[in-house]
Amino acid sequence: MSLGPVHTPTKSEVAYEALLRAIRTGELAPGQRVVLASLAQQLEMSQTPVRDALSLLAEQGLVVRRPNHVTVIGGNSAERSSEVSMLRSILEPEAAMLAAMRADPGDVADIAAACDAMDRALAETGPAGTGDLNARFHLAVARAGGSPLLADFVARAWRQMPLEGLTASGRLARAAQEHRDVLAAIEAGDRDAARALMAEHVGRAAQATEDYLRRASPDGGLVRDRLRDPSSGFRS
Repeated sequence: MSLGPVHTPTKSEVAYEALLRAIRTGELAPGQRVVLASLAQQLEMSQTPVRDALSLLAEQGLVVRRPNHVTVIGGNSAERSSEVSMLRSILEPEAAMLAAMRADPGDVADIAAACDAMDRALAETGPAGTGDLNARFHLAVARAGGSPLLADFVARAWRQMPLEGLTASGRLARAAQEHRDVLAAIEAGDRDAARALMAEHVGRAAQATEDYLRRASPDGGLVRDRLRDPSSGFRS
């Protein structure tokens, strides 16, 4: 067996992941202005990798460049969430079906470990402690389908999902059980059940997230209150 060198993330990749997580958790709030020099200082790196990270986030629509060198965090609108959910509803049921057909014992163990991790987080710290564990399950299922391209598309969709909306939607305990149901179908090799269960799960999650984002619109007050909150770790 020939092993290639282990990939070491570049500073641009580190900056991208840090900023992406801050956006998805709401630490960097929709509409919030960010300043390159300030972000670089907080991330303790030069401006070049942070600029590269912001450029990639802008390509993904997660930050918006405005005239006079103003950069703001893009909004997690209900419309954008609906589009992401539509893509997930197409991709993830197919990924679950493929996982039921192709997953090897290692793949199943990875999915089960993701379920266990989310259950522990819910028991120990509640929804706020789940973080990326929800995404971990979905990406494990996608990888188990044996299509790297499909798994990559699912991962891209998940980068657009607001973690704050997922954790505040009030359905993570039910979602954890739905994960277990999908896992059972994959373990049994029941591709039709795996596909149907994932489709139902994604549909329920989409509705809960979109309901949250509508409540979190400026008219609903949640985003407005967050923009007034000076406690954000990333300040302009």
